[in-house]
Amino acid sequence: MENKTNNNSLEINARQMAVRILTRVEKEGAYANLLLRDSLDEIEDPRDRHLVSSLVNGVLKNKLLLDYALRRHLKSPMSSFPYELRALLRMGAFQLLFLTKIPAFAAINESVNLCKNIKQISGHNYPALVNGVLRRTAEEGWDFAWPDKNKQPWRYLSIRYSHPEWLVKRWLKRWGAEETEQLLKANNEPSATIIRVNTLKTGREELIAKLQSLNLKCTPIDRLPEAIRLEDFSGVEGLDVFKGGLFTVQDESSQLVAHILGVRPGQRVLDTCSAPGGKTTHMAQLMQNKGEIVAVDINPQKLKLVEQLAGRLGIDIIKTVESDARKLEGIDDKFDRVLVDAPCSGLGVIRRRADLRWRKREDEIEKLPRLQLEILLQAASFVAEEGELVYSTCTTEPEENFEVIKAFKALRPEFKPVDLTPFLPFVPSAERDLAQLRKGVWQILPHFHGMDGFFIAKLKRER
Repeated sequence: MENKTNNNSLEINARQMAVRILTRVEKEGAYANLLLRDSLDEIEDPRDRHLVSSLVNGVLKNKLLLDYALRRHLKSPMSSFPYELRALLRMGAFQLLFLTKIPAFAAINESVNLCKNIKQISGHNYPALVNGVLRRTAEEGWDFAWPDKNKQPWRYLSIRYSHPEWLVKRWLKRWGAEETEQLLKANNEPSATIIRVNTLKTGREELIAKLQSLNLKCTPIDRLPEAIRLEDFSGVEGLDVFKGGLFTVQDESSQLVAHILGVRPGQRVLDTCSAPGGKTTHMAQLMQNKGEIVAVDINPQKLKLVEQLAGRLGIDIIKTVESDARKLEGIDDKFDRVLVDAPCSGLGVIRRRADLRWRKREDEIEKLPRLQLEILLQAASFVAEEGELVYSTCTTEPEENFEVIKAFKALRPEFKPVDLTPFLPFVPSAERDLAQLRKGVWQILPHFHGMDGFFIAKLKRER
């Protein structure tokens, strides 16, 4: 994005907002995606929205690398500085190293000016520090020594792609250096906004025409009948076509879940962990809003999100029930289809959630499978004979995926794997995918499939 005189004010405001968001994420543990959503709702200019999103997500995705580059020019550790100054330095370095359309002098000058205007750091000699450090960073560019890739591959990959060392070590052990690097790189690439057409109200081509009339660049995704890719756009909630319920935001891999569950009009369906309702409403859509879906969640506030989404999309077959999925109290009878979209580490959606990689700990992964299996076993008791059950997560970790299904089948042998290929809107060509699909499971990986990391397994309850 060029830094022209007539949009200096726009860029300064965007940078101020980005610093505030980055500061709250690090200082308070706030969620970047929620802060961005609330902030972008207040911004009308698409250039401003794009700049704020680029700065926030770019800094969070590349924090380790940015700190590594800055550390060479700092006499004190980054942790010794106020949170606002850390955010400002990282944001300046990100612009210098990644945003090539912004001239170096503009990125440096705007950072110095912003430093003077931030109350928490304006009373110190930080503008001079920012000026000196960023100038040296600009002069050096990418010309600095990395950790030895051969002797310490985990440290090199951790810094180069800004992922926690514990996670890099896990992936290196499982996939080796080449594929791990591909996954790390994929996690850092910008993720397009994927939307799901609400076929209860419109068709895909009709919606594309409406979006294009708003000067939005969008393309249909061939492998999914309801999916559209929106390029370089954020703040969809402000669009009239969104408010009117013509679409909702949902990634491709998440859209696959309802297709694989294979719901049909008139069926009775149980969704045990339903909030915020993307998969729930997609099932209702595929059922042509005929039948019944019981949507369960332990959090009443999150259940309201399901109800609001269903209302916006014009769906009335969803009944919400507040209950712990491990108990499923208040649920009656059996169901033709049951979905367990289980709580998980979320490591498959790192590319879409820039701050997620810094929130997770390895010990969480060790604890989650017990909870996931407990939910799955309880849900299985509500599957009718000849009914079908889908287990899904948005993670890449086998302990939460393959191992949970293995343990479940040992305890409930009447549930048999279902070949997934007949239920997919497309058939993958890779042999490793087909081998999994035929066994009733599928691990989707961002670097291999170009969509969020997901695991999906399907089982049928036999007589």
